[in-house]
Amino acid sequence: MSELNPQTFFTESRNILDSHHDRRERIIKVSRDITALSKKMIFALHRAVQASNNNPNFKEANQRQTEIIALFKKLAIDIQGLNYHRYSRSFSGGFEEFIEAIAFYHFLIHKTVITKDQVDAYFKDEQGQMIIPVKIEDYILGLADFTGELMRYAIYVVSTGKYDQAMIICKLLQKIDLDFDLITTSYLPQLSKKLGALKGSIKKVEQACYTFQIRGSEYPKEMYLTIIKNHQDKYEQEQNS
Repeated sequence: MSELNPQTFFTESRNILDSHHDRRERIIKVSRDITALSKKMIFALHRAVQASNNNPNFKEANQRQTEIIALFKKLAIDIQGLNYHRYSRSFSGGFEEFIEAIAFYHFLIHKTVITKDQVDAYFKDEQGQMIIPVKIEDYILGLADFTGELMRYAIYVVSTGKYDQAMIICKLLQKIDLDFDLITTSYLPQLSKKLGALKGSIKKVEQACYTFQIRGSEYPKEMYLTIIKNHQDKYEQEQNS
Protein backbone atom coordinates (compact mmCIF):
# COMPACT_ATOMS: atom_id res chain seq x y z
CA MET A 1 0.00 0.00 0.00
CA SER A 2 1.53 3.30 -1.09
CA GLU A 3 2.05 6.02 1.48
CA LEU A 4 -0.22 9.06 1.11
CA ASN A 5 1.66 12.20 0.17
CA PRO A 6 0.57 14.94 2.62
CA GLN A 7 1.12 17.69 0.05
CA THR A 8 -1.02 15.89 -2.50
CA PHE A 9 -3.72 15.27 0.10
CA PHE A 10 -3.91 18.92 1.18
CA THR A 11 -3.80 20.14 -2.42
CA GLU A 12 -6.74 17.91 -3.34
CA SER A 13 -8.63 18.95 -0.19
CA ARG A 14 -8.04 22.62 -1.00
CA ASN A 15 -9.31 22.12 -4.54
CA ILE A 16 -12.44 20.37 -3.29
CA LEU A 17 -13.16 23.13 -0.77
CA ASP A 18 -12.50 25.86 -3.32
CA SER A 19 -14.87 24.15 -5.75
CA HIS A 20 -17.52 23.86 -3.03
CA HIS A 21 -17.27 27.54 -2.02
CA ASP A 22 -17.26 28.74 -5.63
CA ARG A 23 -20.35 26.67 -6.43
CA ARG A 24 -22.14 27.85 -3.31
CA GLU A 25 -21.39 31.50 -4.12
CA ARG A 26 -22.73 31.05 -7.66
CA ILE A 27 -25.88 29.42 -6.33
CA ILE A 28 -26.46 32.16 -3.75
CA LYS A 29 -25.94 34.90 -6.35
CA VAL A 30 -28.36 33.32 -8.85
CA SER A 31 -30.92 32.75 -6.08
CA ARG A 32 -30.69 36.42 -5.07
CA ASP A 33 -31.17 37.47 -8.68
CA ILE A 34 -34.22 35.19 -8.92
CA THR A 35 -35.63 36.68 -5.73
CA ALA A 36 -35.10 40.25 -6.94
CA LEU A 37 -36.68 39.59 -10.35
CA SER A 38 -39.59 37.73 -8.73
CA LYS A 39 -40.32 40.78 -6.59
CA LYS A 40 -40.23 42.95 -9.72
CA MET A 41 -42.61 40.52 -11.41
CA ILE A 42 -45.04 40.83 -8.48
CA PHE A 43 -44.86 44.64 -8.59
CA ALA A 44 -45.48 44.52 -12.35
CA LEU A 45 -48.58 42.37 -11.80
CA HIS A 46 -49.98 44.82 -9.25
CA ARG A 47 -49.31 47.75 -11.57
CA ALA A 48 -50.96 45.95 -14.48
CA VAL A 49 -54.23 45.24 -12.66
CA GLN A 50 -54.34 48.72 -11.14
CA ALA A 51 -53.86 50.29 -14.57
CA SER A 52 -56.67 48.19 -16.06
CA ASN A 53 -58.36 45.59 -13.90
CA ASN A 54 -60.69 44.46 -16.70
CA ASN A 55 -57.98 43.99 -19.33
CA PRO A 56 -54.52 44.16 -17.69
CA ASN A 57 -51.37 44.17 -19.80
CA PHE A 58 -48.95 41.61 -18.37
CA LYS A 59 -46.14 42.28 -20.85
CA GLU A 60 -43.65 43.40 -18.19
CA ALA A 61 -44.53 40.49 -15.89
CA ASN A 62 -44.08 38.03 -18.76
CA GLN A 63 -40.66 39.51 -19.52
CA ARG A 64 -39.60 39.12 -15.87
CA GLN A 65 -40.85 35.55 -15.87
CA THR A 66 -38.78 34.72 -18.96
CA GLU A 67 -35.67 36.19 -17.30
CA ILE A 68 -36.30 34.17 -14.13
CA ILE A 69 -36.70 30.89 -16.01
CA ALA A 70 -33.36 31.57 -17.73
CA LEU A 71 -31.77 31.99 -14.29
CA PHE A 72 -33.25 28.71 -13.09
CA LYS A 73 -31.71 26.97 -16.10
CA LYS A 74 -28.38 28.52 -15.10
CA LEU A 75 -28.90 27.38 -11.51
CA ALA A 76 -29.69 23.83 -12.63
CA ILE A 77 -26.10 23.32 -13.79
CA ASP A 78 -24.78 23.61 -10.24
CA ILE A 79 -27.42 21.60 -8.40
CA GLN A 80 -27.49 18.29 -10.21
CA GLY A 81 -27.74 15.04 -8.25
CA LEU A 82 -26.73 15.23 -4.60
CA ASN A 83 -25.85 18.91 -4.96
CA TYR A 84 -29.58 19.68 -5.06
CA HIS A 85 -29.95 18.58 -1.45
CA ARG A 86 -26.50 19.79 -0.39
CA TYR A 87 -27.23 23.38 -1.44
CA SER A 88 -31.02 23.47 -1.09
CA ARG A 89 -30.90 25.98 1.76
CA SER A 90 -28.94 28.33 -0.47
CA PHE A 91 -31.59 28.53 -3.18
CA SER A 92 -34.92 27.72 -1.46
CA GLY A 93 -35.59 31.44 -0.98
CA GLY A 94 -35.47 32.02 -4.73
CA PHE A 95 -37.89 29.13 -5.31
CA GLU A 96 -40.36 30.44 -2.74
CA GLU A 97 -40.30 33.97 -4.15
CA PHE A 98 -40.86 32.77 -7.72
CA ILE A 99 -43.69 30.45 -6.64
CA GLU A 100 -45.26 33.42 -4.86
CA ALA A 101 -45.05 35.43 -8.10
CA ILE A 102 -46.49 32.77 -10.42
CA ALA A 103 -49.19 31.88 -7.87
CA PHE A 104 -50.32 35.51 -7.89
CA TYR A 105 -50.15 35.62 -11.70
CA HIS A 106 -52.16 32.39 -11.90
CA PHE A 107 -54.81 33.76 -9.55
CA LEU A 108 -55.21 36.99 -11.51
CA ILE A 109 -55.90 35.00 -14.67
CA HIS A 110 -57.78 31.92 -13.40
CA LYS A 111 -59.07 33.01 -9.95
CA THR A 112 -57.81 29.74 -8.47
CA VAL A 113 -54.83 28.62 -6.40
CA ILE A 114 -52.00 27.21 -8.50
CA THR A 115 -51.39 23.47 -8.02
CA LYS A 116 -48.07 21.70 -7.52
CA ASP A 117 -48.33 20.15 -11.01
CA GLN A 118 -48.89 23.60 -12.52
CA VAL A 119 -45.83 24.91 -10.71
CA ASP A 120 -43.79 21.94 -11.97
CA ALA A 121 -44.77 22.85 -15.54
CA TYR A 122 -42.70 26.04 -15.29
CA PHE A 123 -39.59 23.93 -14.71
CA LYS A 124 -39.91 21.57 -17.68
CA ASP A 125 -37.87 21.77 -20.85
CA GLU A 126 -39.11 21.38 -24.42
CA GLN A 127 -39.09 17.58 -24.03
CA GLY A 128 -41.18 17.72 -20.87
CA GLN A 129 -38.27 16.85 -18.57
CA MET A 130 -37.83 18.68 -15.26
CA ILE A 131 -34.79 20.98 -15.33
CA ILE A 132 -35.02 21.35 -11.54
CA PRO A 133 -37.32 19.43 -9.17
CA VAL A 134 -39.58 21.52 -6.95
CA LYS A 135 -39.83 20.41 -3.32
CA ILE A 136 -43.33 20.27 -1.87
CA GLU A 137 -42.03 22.34 1.06
CA ASP A 138 -40.99 25.18 -1.26
CA TYR A 139 -44.37 25.00 -2.99
CA ILE A 140 -46.27 25.32 0.30
CA LEU A 141 -44.04 28.09 1.67
CA GLY A 142 -44.36 29.95 -1.62
CA LEU A 143 -48.14 29.74 -1.35
CA ALA A 144 -47.93 31.10 2.18
CA ASP A 145 -46.10 34.17 0.87
CA PHE A 146 -48.61 34.46 -1.99
CA THR A 147 -51.38 35.15 0.53
CA GLY A 148 -49.76 38.51 1.28
CA GLU A 149 -50.16 39.50 -2.37
CA LEU A 150 -53.77 38.33 -2.28
CA MET A 151 -54.34 40.62 0.68
CA ARG A 152 -52.86 43.63 -1.15
CA TYR A 153 -54.93 42.85 -4.22
CA ALA A 154 -58.10 42.47 -2.14
CA ILE A 155 -57.52 45.87 -0.51
CA TYR A 156 -57.19 47.41 -3.97
CA VAL A 157 -60.35 45.61 -5.15
CA VAL A 158 -62.34 46.93 -2.19
CA SER A 159 -61.14 50.46 -2.89
CA THR A 160 -62.61 50.20 -6.40
CA GLY A 161 -66.01 49.22 -5.00
CA LYS A 162 -65.91 45.51 -5.98
CA TYR A 163 -66.98 44.18 -2.61
CA ASP A 164 -68.15 40.76 -3.85
CA GLN A 165 -64.80 40.07 -5.50
CA ALA A 166 -62.97 41.05 -2.31
CA MET A 167 -65.17 38.67 -0.29
CA ILE A 168 -64.22 35.80 -2.62
CA ILE A 169 -60.55 36.54 -1.91
CA CYS A 170 -61.26 36.78 1.82
CA LYS A 171 -62.94 33.36 1.85
CA LEU A 172 -60.06 31.89 -0.12
CA LEU A 173 -57.57 33.26 2.43
CA GLN A 174 -59.63 31.77 5.25
CA LYS A 175 -59.62 28.36 3.53
CA ILE A 176 -55.86 28.47 2.98
CA ASP A 177 -55.44 29.36 6.66
CA LEU A 178 -57.48 26.31 7.72
CA ASP A 179 -55.50 24.02 5.43
CA PHE A 180 -52.18 25.38 6.66
CA ASP A 181 -53.21 24.91 10.29
CA LEU A 182 -53.51 21.17 9.59
CA ILE A 183 -49.95 20.77 8.32
CA THR A 184 -47.93 23.41 10.14
CA THR A 185 -47.15 21.38 13.28
CA SER A 186 -47.09 17.82 12.00
CA TYR A 187 -45.52 18.20 8.56
CA LEU A 188 -44.00 21.64 8.07
CA PRO A 189 -43.16 23.40 11.35
CA GLN A 190 -41.38 26.27 9.55
CA LEU A 191 -44.76 27.24 8.10
CA SER A 192 -45.80 28.48 11.55
CA LYS A 193 -43.53 31.51 11.08
CA LYS A 194 -45.64 32.57 8.11
CA LEU A 195 -49.04 31.85 9.67
CA GLY A 196 -48.94 35.03 11.74
CA ALA A 197 -48.64 37.13 8.57
CA LEU A 198 -51.43 35.10 6.93
CA LYS A 199 -53.80 35.66 9.83
CA GLY A 200 -52.90 39.34 9.78
CA SER A 201 -53.70 39.46 6.05
CA ILE A 202 -57.09 37.87 6.66
CA LYS A 203 -57.95 40.41 9.34
CA LYS A 204 -56.96 43.30 7.07
CA VAL A 205 -59.20 42.04 4.25
CA GLU A 206 -62.08 41.37 6.66
CA GLN A 207 -61.70 44.88 8.06
CA ALA A 208 -61.61 46.40 4.58
CA CYS A 209 -64.75 44.52 3.54
CA TYR A 210 -66.48 45.58 6.75
CA THR A 211 -65.52 49.20 6.18
CA PHE A 212 -66.91 49.15 2.66
CA GLN A 213 -70.12 47.26 3.45
CA ILE A 214 -71.10 48.89 6.75
CA ARG A 215 -69.62 52.39 6.59
CA GLY A 216 -68.98 52.89 2.88
CA SER A 217 -72.30 54.61 2.27
CA GLU A 218 -71.35 57.30 4.78
CA TYR A 219 -68.48 58.57 2.61
CA PRO A 220 -67.83 59.51 -1.02
CA LYS A 221 -66.31 56.72 -3.11
CA GLU A 222 -62.92 58.43 -3.38
CA MET A 223 -62.54 58.26 0.41
CA TYR A 224 -62.77 54.45 0.59
CA LEU A 225 -59.07 53.87 0.27
CA THR A 226 -58.22 56.43 2.97
CA ILE A 227 -60.72 54.89 5.37
CA ILE A 228 -59.43 51.39 4.75
CA LYS A 229 -55.82 52.50 5.10
CA ASN A 230 -56.61 54.08 8.48
CA HIS A 231 -58.00 50.77 9.70
CA GLN A 232 -54.90 48.98 8.41
CA ASP A 233 -52.59 51.40 10.23
CA LYS A 234 -54.58 50.98 13.44
CA TYR A 235 -54.40 47.20 13.19
CA GLU A 236 -50.64 47.25 12.56
CA GLN A 237 -50.11 49.55 15.55
CA GLU A 238 -52.07 47.13 17.75
CA GLN A 239 -49.97 44.22 16.46
CA ASN A 240 -46.70 46.04 17.19
CA SER A 241 -47.70 47.29 20.65
